[in-house]
Amino acid sequence: MIKFSLIFLSDKVLLSKKEYEDWREIQDCFFNYKASVDFETLEEVKEYIMIDYKVSEDKALQEIYKLIKSLKIEVEILTDI
Repeated sequence: MIKFSLIFLSDKVLLSKKEYEDWREIQDCFFNYKASVDFETLEEVKEYIMIDYKVSEDKALQEIYKLIKSLKIEVEILTDI
């Protein structure tokens, strides 16, 4: 089971805490699905955001905290951070 996913849609990027079986299940949930990256821990998500978006740890944590604080299973993250 996938614990966390970054879901790349045609118009935004979502961070999800829904446990998906695989990328096909994610694709079935979003009509504008482009790709996804799966993670076991939020630490892995943080590292990915820091490397891929070339941001500080604080900026990456701000995006992760959106999911932690939310009652939703997924939140939009800023890709222009």
